[in-house]
Amino acid sequence: MKEFLQHTIIGAEYDSSARHPPPRCHPGTRLAIIERCKNFVVQCDGKEKTRWVVGPAGVGKSAIMQMVAEEIPADASVFLSVNGRQDGTKTFTTIAYQLAAKFEPYRQFIRNETSRDPSLLQKSLPVQFQKFIVDPFIRKPLFDSSHRFLIIIDGLDECDNPLTQVELLELISELCIKYPASPIVWLIASRPEPHITSFFDDDSVTPSYTKEEIEIDSDEACEDVQRYLRNKLNKIKIKYPALKHKREWPSEFEFTRIATAAGGLFAYAATVVRYIGDPHYRNPAAQLRHVLEAIRAGPDDDESGRDHPMAQLDALYQRIL
Repeated sequence: MKEFLQHTIIGAEYDSSARHPPPRCHPGTRLAIIERCKNFVVQCDGKEKTRWVVGPAGVGKSAIMQMVAEEIPADASVFLSVNGRQDGTKTFTTIAYQLAAKFEPYRQFIRNETSRDPSLLQKSLPVQFQKFIVDPFIRKPLFDSSHRFLIIIDGLDECDNPLTQVELLELISELCIKYPASPIVWLIASRPEPHITSFFDDDSVTPSYTKEEIEIDSDEACEDVQRYLRNKLNKIKIKYPALKHKREWPSEFEFTRIATAAGGLFAYAATVVRYIGDPHYRNPAAQLRHVLEAIRAGPDDDESGRDHPMAQLDALYQRIL
């Protein structure tokens, strides 16, 4: 197992110390999406064993995947990230290592296979998928047919090679279609990158998955962001004596300006909260004024992407810098 570990993406599992504290949904937010994902894991049948969770940067996909991984919990998880966890060629060894750590029959299987052929850990993705997934779960199943396994792959678009991203999707979708009785359920989260969207739009792939699209400005997302902002700003108010005695801070007008700028984008709301409550400056009233100034100024007029959902976030980053 020690040797096997060296061929995995270190720190990619949902409970790794490398990701601690991991992104989590604020209490009371994203409940409907999390519940739909959990219900899918329990109820999916036939070929439709993959759920694609898709949305732009900053909407909280990783936080949602983290919550699902913790609550079910996931049997294996790969949280890809440009922060040193982007080698997609190690995806299946990472999954296999986690399964081996949890299930004795699978650990014995892996020990036998790698003893017979130590080069297996350097083989291509299709070979590893066959040996680590298809053989033990389909060809010569090690587990009772009623046992269901959840595997989560988050941040697929952060894998360092788009060709590897598509190859991973091809292997997984082919498994779902070719072996509808497969006990493995896949949750895959990514941004809507053109090559990934194009893959899932293919008619031959459609039978293998369902789609959970996280929209920035959906009513559900906006309500969740507002709930998050109210809670976090109230905590900042309570923390500072100069604000604690104010009847209202921020004012409802100021709150509405921030909430409108954020829309359903959690990345914007989280940045605002971190900036206003920055313990280094310890002046949330002044920091709030700076945020409101950035909102009033808005994105630069000469920006071609002024109406882009990320334009307000870009303007806020520019103001902070």
